[in-house]
Amino acid sequence: MASNPLYGWDLTFKTVERDIKRKSDVLMAFVHWNLTKKGFRNVGVGDESTLTGHEEKSELLPTAWNENENYVLRYVLDDKLYILHGLNSDGSLIINLMKTDDLAVTNVALSIEGTVNELSGPIDKLMPNHKEVMYNLIRDLINPITNRSTTSAQTQTPNQGNIPHDDPLRIPSRSSMIPRPDSHNLWDLPPAHMPNIGRSDLDPFAPVGSGGMLFNPFQPRRDLENPGLGIPGGLPRGSVPPGARFDPFGPPGGPMPGRRPPPPDADHLPPPGFNDNMFM
Repeated sequence: MASNPLYGWDLTFKTVERDIKRKSDVLMAFVHWNLTKKGFRNVGVGDESTLTGHEEKSELLPTAWNENENYVLRYVLDDKLYILHGLNSDGSLIINLMKTDDLAVTNVALSIEGTVNELSGPIDKLMPNHKEVMYNLIRDLINPITNRSTTSAQTQTPNQGNIPHDDPLRIPSRSSMIPRPDSHNLWDLPPAHMPNIGRSDLDPFAPVGSGGMLFNPFQPRRDLENPGLGIPGGLPRGSVPPGARFDPFGPPGGPMPGRRPPPPDADHLPPPGFNDNMFM
């Protein structure tokens, strides 16, 4: 029986069936039942935001819970006070659940006529789409505010042993940042067969002087395969399309063995005071 998602609804509705006056009452009773399933206990009506510690906690709706056009109910969960508001507005019931200690609020809006068909009878007759309504209440009204409480408690008392390894906000240690070709983690280094260009610009913890987005063709590199012809050190493979006309701007194969490489650009400005008498 406990595995039935509607377990307990018939008993809850029987306790308030004589008090039902309108379709919005059915919705509020359904909301109340979903709250009690999650451990909430009612402590009366009203919007008083403090607890005396002597409130009587109950799974039942209190007396006069639906006397007014709108609804205001008080609940307790884990010794924290919550206030449930139900506002009738233009054919909809707008439901707010507020946690009083941090003023966290969740809400959901339900169409009254589109949700409730009858004022009595089994749940399939009362609310034909009760499964969808229950899903929306748990997803939008109850879980966000109860999960927030749990998350806040864990944040105040962090435990490194409980941090999941797949937390996308957790920065891994540099010792774990090793090349893994099959990894899709953006924090991993690129595969070993790829030039590691621009990695330091993406890594805020990269050591100074480790390179950047600008590729230096004169930097010694051991991972270039078949460098080809051109500037000292060679052009990377694929720089010259197959069949394209290309005039090398350096000795084929790079500088001669034993010779110092030429400067990067023969058209650079001469040093101060230099005169080659080229116009004489």
